[in-house]
Amino acid sequence: MRRRQSVPRRLYSRASSLRSAHEENRFKTRLRSDAGGPDLLLSPHFDDAVLDCWSVLASERAVSVVNVCGGVPAPGRLTQWDAITGASDSAERTRERIAEDALALGRAAREPHNLPFLDAQYRVAGSDDPSLEELDGAISDAVATVARVHAPAGVGAHPDHLLTRRYGRMLARAGIPVALYAELPYCVLHGWPHWVDGRAPDAHRNVDAFWLAFLADVPELGALRDAHVERLDDEAAAAKLAAMSCYATQLPALDYGAVRVLADPEIHRFEVRWELRAPGT
Repeated sequence: MRRRQSVPRRLYSRASSLRSAHEENRFKTRLRSDAGGPDLLLSPHFDDAVLDCWSVLASERAVSVVNVCGGVPAPGRLTQWDAITGASDSAERTRERIAEDALALGRAAREPHNLPFLDAQYRVAGSDDPSLEELDGAISDAVATVARVHAPAGVGAHPDHLLTRRYGRMLARAGIPVALYAELPYCVLHGWPHWVDGRAPDAHRNVDAFWLAFLADVPELGALRDAHVERLDDEAAAAKLAAMSCYATQLPALDYGAVRVLADPEIHRFEVRWELRAPGT
């Protein structure tokens, strides 16, 4: 029997890159840019907006929160992450997370738009990821006009964060103001950089190198330390922690167990964002 020849992995990778480039080159957003419109906060999951952009949520600006991966999977299955968080069924856990998120965002008087796309843990890798066009259609149906977009930076390389970042980059190319935000808990695996939390530099701890490993392929970003650093005061940090605590099914595992990293005010009081540069600037 003649052996079936396998296609080298690099050819698959090249074909995927070409498809992505073609999709990006033909992308046109339906979102309308208007300085008088609301900010659009793109949250890959049900908790990212609160964890990373409390200062935006708690501001007096009009803010529309869109949970990109807000779909409920079919019942009767249990993923590893959901099992780690003590669930017995992923569909039931997702509905619990939806309720937790509504409660958390309600502390900032915000209501989310939950899109029907599934979290990466419920998708077949690479085969049913939403396209840029599908993302844009669903997002523009929820929020037609935006003044500014906040999207994840992709620190940690979670596929849902990278997917949402890619969409944000396309909006920046279309001339819409876009800021990328650093994501907890991934971005503090080695602590905050000294230029964020103001601590003395440590010659044996270079957090910049860690972040740049995930941001090097975002040419619109500019210099890493040109970021806007938001430092929440004690009252705002306490309000953020109260909202974070609403995610009762997620916080114990996200908080690195007994270490309780996210609960530390010297961790959750800082938020970092980068303004993306428009094409040609």
